[in-house]
Amino acid sequence: MSPEIVFDPYTRLYSEATGFIRSSAVRDLMSITGRPDIISFAGGLPFIRGLPPEEVAAVMNDVMKDNFAEALQYGATEGLESLKTGLAGVMSEEGLRSETEHILITTGSQQALDLLGRIFIDAGDPIVMEGPSYIGALGAFLANGPRVITIPLDDMGMRTDLLETELQRGATPPKFVYVVPNFHNPAGVTMSPERREHLLKLAGEFDLLVIEDNPYGLLRFEGEPYEPIASHDSRHVVYLGTLSKIVSPGIRVGWVLAPAPIIEKVTTLKQSADLCSSSLNQMFAEAYLARGLWKKNLEILVPIYRSRRDAMLEALGEHFPAEAHWTNPQGGLFIWVTLPEYLDTGKMLPLAIEQKVAYVPGDAFYADGTGANNMRLNFSYPSEAQISEGVESLGKVIRKEMDLYHSLGLDR
Repeated sequence: MSPEIVFDPYTRLYSEATGFIRSSAVRDLMSITGRPDIISFAGGLPFIRGLPPEEVAAVMNDVMKDNFAEALQYGATEGLESLKTGLAGVMSEEGLRSETEHILITTGSQQALDLLGRIFIDAGDPIVMEGPSYIGALGAFLANGPRVITIPLDDMGMRTDLLETELQRGATPPKFVYVVPNFHNPAGVTMSPERREHLLKLAGEFDLLVIEDNPYGLLRFEGEPYEPIASHDSRHVVYLGTLSKIVSPGIRVGWVLAPAPIIEKVTTLKQSADLCSSSLNQMFAEAYLARGLWKKNLEILVPIYRSRRDAMLEALGEHFPAEAHWTNPQGGLFIWVTLPEYLDTGKMLPLAIEQKVAYVPGDAFYADGTGANNMRLNFSYPSEAQISEGVESLGKVIRKEMDLYHSLGLDR
């Protein structure tokens, strides 16, 4: 954890916008979860060690041998054109057709979230987010001071019926609706085709902008895939993608697919943010995609993740109390656990860490700090043995807390 700051002599110099900034719960946990003695379910780390290192090294070697000067030079703010072509191929695997002039390369999809938040949000503007929602999006958007309208999730994704009620009631239309429709982070659920269709109907009726964030769509374990929301409406939908989960988060390659006027605005803002994304990383990504190695990665990773999900579901059923329930994701990296309402997973976290296991408390995924009786568990990074051991330890912590509340009569 960061050291406590008793006095900050620079307070008078900070902009008002810094008052909206909040630290990520995952970042705050990193110093603890990075310890080798901790079994961490807290991060969203892909299992990079499952990939063939010799293939990565060969691609990077060829990039440096053939494009040494260009790879180490500045590049176009819009990104490498050949990489955009490769990314269009990735999107086509999920049924999304695109033109490269509507694609902007970003330094990870997190930069895309940051740029979009700065473009669209003025302080006090309403925006719609799922409840729970992705921590990184909350951080990027809240830094601009919006009024967040939270629409709950269930096993079929965002409750678009409640969204419709909110839109009919609201005097000021929201700037956008942000969704993670596939294998949601943190909830693990997938938005049903009916909900996707309803969301697009509302977008057309109320002239809404939808930001569709799709980091996990290709990490499917079972079930039929659904086409991206953007594949059915290129006017109302901004699509975000990333290579973090199918290649590597370390190369920091993400992208935005959007209507031309939005791409122009995002490009101009990106130019002032970092001039351009890394030329070296883009060239590596382009070569990696061109050789089809990302598809080989999926062939390796998907069975591993499926097996680890199954191990976690089995361990949860064995070690968690009957009062708890959780999602059963068909893909992705996360399981969302709901405990009895009287429990607070934030207050319980230090007890879990004492037992050498960590998770992310649920209130981190809500703009208003609700969700205290939830937790997000990641299954992609720890081994099956670690999953079994960690869930058993976590189950003991939960049962001990429940017993304490019961003895004090606070479980009502």
